[in-house]
Amino acid sequence: MILLWALPALGQKTDTTAALPQKTRHHINKTIEAQQALSARLKRQQLKLITKLRSVEIKAGSQLKEVDSIAAMNYLQRTNEVYGKLLEKFNRAGNTGADGVAEPYIPRLDSLQCLVNFLGAGSEGKEHVTRALKNIGGLKSDWLRGESIKSFLAERGMTLKGLQEQYPQLGSIKGAVAKYSKELVYYRDRLSNWKEELNKPANWEATALKALNKVPVFQKFLRENSQLASLFGMQTNTAPDMVAIAMNGMQTRATLQTLLQERLGPAAANLEQQLASQAAAPGAGFTDIRNKITSLRSAGMMDDDASAMPSSGKNNQRTKPFLKRLEYGFDLQTGKRSAYQFPASNDLALSLGYRLNDRLVTGVGVAYKFSLGEAWNKLNLTHDGIGLRSYLDWKLTAAGKGNNVLFGNIWISGGLEQNYLARFESIAALRNLAWQTSGLVGVSKKIRYRKKTAKLQLLWDFLHPAGNRSVVFRWGYTF
Repeated sequence: MILLWALPALGQKTDTTAALPQKTRHHINKTIEAQQALSARLKRQQLKLITKLRSVEIKAGSQLKEVDSIAAMNYLQRTNEVYGKLLEKFNRAGNTGADGVAEPYIPRLDSLQCLVNFLGAGSEGKEHVTRALKNIGGLKSDWLRGESIKSFLAERGMTLKGLQEQYPQLGSIKGAVAKYSKELVYYRDRLSNWKEELNKPANWEATALKALNKVPVFQKFLRENSQLASLFGMQTNTAPDMVAIAMNGMQTRATLQTLLQERLGPAAANLEQQLASQAAAPGAGFTDIRNKITSLRSAGMMDDDASAMPSSGKNNQRTKPFLKRLEYGFDLQTGKRSAYQFPASNDLALSLGYRLNDRLVTGVGVAYKFSLGEAWNKLNLTHDGIGLRSYLDWKLTAAGKGNNVLFGNIWISGGLEQNYLARFESIAALRNLAWQTSGLVGVSKKIRYRKKTAKLQLLWDFLHPAGNRSVVFRWGYTF
């Protein structure tokens, strides 16, 4: 799409002196800017989290003075030192976030870096190429900083856990440990979401890679210059399936087998059996590692430790961006019926909700009231009024449970509405409104299907005038 016009010329080249097309520059800039915006938001969240947890530790250290003033003084001094160093490294220009740690392999950034180098290797646009590569390096630094902060928080959590075991009588330290555990779980989720977005290629990148992988000169360039090739020391004549690496971001089994055979010779034939036999007898070293893992899990600091925070107490919405917590929907409500069960009056409503947590959604909506006439042979569309809505849905069962069960995924629903029930011919006629208030309470059933959710509601209007119909049924979709 972006690069297809350039493929015939590229296929005839024997070097990488292609000029970077203007349209491709624009797409690269937009892609990198979008990721930098996500990184900036993550950095603000990281700084806020560090400041928050530092105050938690200082408060716990102050409480320690009641039982051991010397230990409290040493703890507070050490806390200020480690957090001070972390903040200094955090704010340092060009900081990688983890000194001495190898550059991470990020498939999407590796592919993007190869695209920029390959398409911009000519003299034209050198400044743009240099700037783009520098920005890609900055995203890798953000990745390392996120991992460094995660390790730091896990280590401080272990320190607090040890302090709690030493002074079990101090409830404030126990509370600090629980808070650390909770914040660490949320930070891991937030970091994981950011990594997922960072590693998700844009449509133009996938199209460009798919097209360029058909060009022999690009395949050769990829084998010689990609980060993955440098990690495994791959050469042009020893990695025939490097195309699969570029597309999937992962080395293939055949590539690794070929590489091992070339490096180890006949010894590679029995390498798998040798590794299996060594892994079967781990010895004391494995026991020590297992003990450390057990200790970390008991402190609630392991990535895969579900006990760090029960799923029922975890708010999965907390780590999502604002826009991803929004819930869009529409529903239809039929009123009085005439001949042949014809839906004479109807309410068509649009809604916008916000997920406060996994079990609580609040929102607003607007409804358009219309009639279709008396029967199928007497159709007549009329505008009967409008309605303004507010609602609140609360799930009965724990988050994530009952979604695929007939009597599961039941919500308690309620709301207040203002309805204008007079027929009008134009928008100007709505200036003098006569509103009627409705108070609704009832139950909702949500049925998940792919990315949409069908929603059935049975509601009672407890503010409806006596003697009139006060039970309403609505159905619709949310997404």
